[in-house]
Amino acid sequence: MGPNNAELARVFTRRPKSTIADVTFEANGEVEIVLEGECGSTLLGGGGKYRVEILVRDITANDNIPFKVAGPTNGAFMDATWPQEDQAFLYTVEPAALAGRGGHLCQVYAYLLVGVRNFDADFKTSEMFLIEP
Repeated sequence: MGPNNAELARVFTRRPKSTIADVTFEANGEVEIVLEGECGSTLLGGGGKYRVEILVRDITANDNIPFKVAGPTNGAFMDATWPQEDQAFLYTVEPAALAGRGGHLCQVYAYLLVGVRNFDADFKTSEMFLIEP
């Protein structure tokens, strides 16, 4: 990645408070989603604007799964929301959102927009994950 670029490094699911990725979850538990991004030194120093978003999709049911965001997901590089070249954003899917989804395959879709118009964009998807039957 160059000094003028920003990109999503990866998006993955894990058990709450874990440090490693996981792809199977209980229907009465929680899922944490981590979105990792990187930006180059010039873009960081210039304070460019950015926005990150995710969509959690239940592939089996063909619908979206609601989630909660832990903190802001837009701002400017070098402010408190993205203060260094690498940054992680945390999202949580609560047990109530997983109820009735046992045996369902799901996936996370993420995007990063950089700029104020004529955006530079980057996209990532997680591995599929399973809500245990």
